[in-house]
Amino acid sequence: MKLLKAILIILAVLFSFFVITFSIYYTNSDMKLVRKIYDKLQPYYDNLKKDKKL
Repeated sequence: MKLLKAILIILAVLFSFFVITFSIYYTNSDMKLVRKIYDKLQPYYDNLKKDKKL
């Protein structure tokens, strides 16, 4: 009985993990978050002093 309960808990966790990761993939929310972070960091990197030597 305890083994069945443990297996059901593991399956529930795996299923919820799949649903969460699939929804992130489907809505492309990971790249939307990266874009927001990129837009916030861009002014900082634009103002850095750059070495012109190659």
